[in-house]
Amino acid sequence: MINYKVHNHSLSGAVKDFGQLLAERPPFLFLDRDGTLVPIADNPKEAILSSSTSNVLRQLSSRLSKRIAIVSARSLNMLAAECDPREFILAGNYGLEMSFPSGQVYIHPEAQKVHSLLSEVRIELDQLADYDTRLFVDDHQYSFCLHFHKVATAERHIIHSQMHELEQKYPSLVFRALPTSYEIVPSIKWNKASALQAILGKLSLSADDFLCMAFGDSLADEPMFQWVNRHHGLSFRVGECQSTEANSLLNAPSDVVDFLESLLLLPL
Repeated sequence: MINYKVHNHSLSGAVKDFGQLLAERPPFLFLDRDGTLVPIADNPKEAILSSSTSNVLRQLSSRLSKRIAIVSARSLNMLAAECDPREFILAGNYGLEMSFPSGQVYIHPEAQKVHSLLSEVRIELDQLADYDTRLFVDDHQYSFCLHFHKVATAERHIIHSQMHELEQKYPSLVFRALPTSYEIVPSIKWNKASALQAILGKLSLSADDFLCMAFGDSLADEPMFQWVNRHHGLSFRVGECQSTEANSLLNAPSDVVDFLESLLLLPL
């Protein structure tokens, strides 16, 4: 169900309300992956895009002339393994690497510069994970995520200390402390709003010519919501949150899929 900040509507009623908006401007969809299209899993490898969700996305992509972008922290290779890059715009590592249905591929030059440095960090993270098997590393090529949710809270100070040492050793990288993980990314002024702007730029399109719609579930998606709102689009925060820049709320990934299915019933 879609819960607006001010008003509540049923899903069917809300989608019907979009009919007029869609008649005025063709939609352009920007979707986060984990927590938005796919429920969060303790082990990210178990967070798999379902065949039914994939089918809905393919149908929408066809209807929207491939104006669907998956914008994720995951790697471009991982996204391409489950979403045909000939049918979708794929933005991995928050858009530091992107591919387009035309075959065009973009990698941020600053990310390329630190690729060898990231490889050094990967070796150190692997050593930590070998020493403590409760840790595991997600390799996104231009970023990494060290997960420690299996480590008891009382012991996590050791992980924080180890990450602090690495942060001092690699000042050109950013070590983001998340509730149960550390994200290691290039020190680049970049976020999902930057990715959306770059996508439209690479396509030589203006955001104001489209009804841009962004879907996400975390703080990392807030810049994307702000960007879409500035261009008079629609932004959807998925799941419970205390505050958000999104102008609409969805309860769970299943509601995102329901909403996308309902869009297929409209003249796009």
